[in-house]
Amino acid sequence: MKKAIVLMMTLGFISIITALVIYTLSISEKSFHTVSGIDAQNQFSLVFKDFTKIIKANTKDVNDSDTLSMFLSMSLPPIKEPKSGLEVGLLVDSRMSKININSLLTSLLPSEGNCDLNDTTDKLCRPLNRFFEKYEIRDKILLEQLMLDTVDKDDIELGTMTEIASEDIDFSQGKIYSYSHLKKIFDAYYKLTSDKNIFRITQEGVEDYFYFGDTNASKQMLDCDAPDVQNAMNLILPSNFVSDSVDEQDYCSMFNQNDPELKEIKKLFSIKQFDLNDTKSKYLIKCNLIFNTDTVNRSLVFDYDIKNKRIDSIEKPIFE
Repeated sequence: MKKAIVLMMTLGFISIITALVIYTLSISEKSFHTVSGIDAQNQFSLVFKDFTKIIKANTKDVNDSDTLSMFLSMSLPPIKEPKSGLEVGLLVDSRMSKININSLLTSLLPSEGNCDLNDTTDKLCRPLNRFFEKYEIRDKILLEQLMLDTVDKDDIELGTMTEIASEDIDFSQGKIYSYSHLKKIFDAYYKLTSDKNIFRITQEGVEDYFYFGDTNASKQMLDCDAPDVQNAMNLILPSNFVSDSVDEQDYCSMFNQNDPELKEIKKLFSIKQFDLNDTKSKYLIKCNLIFNTDTVNRSLVFDYDIKNKRIDSIEKPIFE
């Protein structure tokens, strides 16, 4: 009965969102003739503003894991208005079900990437090592050094030719900003090793496990209650806790066990449930806004911080 009530509330929520979108955009034959003279950039800007208002309005009541789950189920697949040919959609997902690769690398900087330094560095390196092993990367240490030298801001090389910025003055340092930025690190790795396995790593493969957040480790969290957190957990957990079962595990209960190793992992990766009153960490949702016309296809991905009710970052839009 409880699940049925939640489902009804979710469906109602989606219906309200859909109605708001249609109302806000005013997609009718008459109104579209009015906006048809506006270029695609301006149309897209209007849609972006409308959706950010809708997201802000509908996250004000998200205050616990249950209401968060309902919100995350509100994704709108692209809806096409037949008279105008205009297609709009919004897909939402939790960033907090993935590992923030920049925060992880920042935590490894004091040890200069030495995974064997102690038990803590071994646990911090585990996600990267397991991910690279999945793709049979030959020199995991060199690849990690290239990534660490990207996150730090000095010009001291951890390995041989691992400071990409010394070879490329346009290479950004301080954090890894996006997959395209990470791809430059992969290219540099290939030039040093000729390891073709690096090209097996795709954007989708990376984003199944990681996201490109800020470097402030104190503001991070990994949501143990997120529906698709299993990938990240399988990189982090000790081998005896890893499961390939399609059934969702209760990771929150798992990390409440009185197990010393789990307790340390919980602390290192800030594993917890969504809590609106926890002002120390952000809670980011990934929003993918889709806007298509008969002549233009456009997509924009941005992160929205539910706790602070603001856009946290915007990726470079795809415009075709």
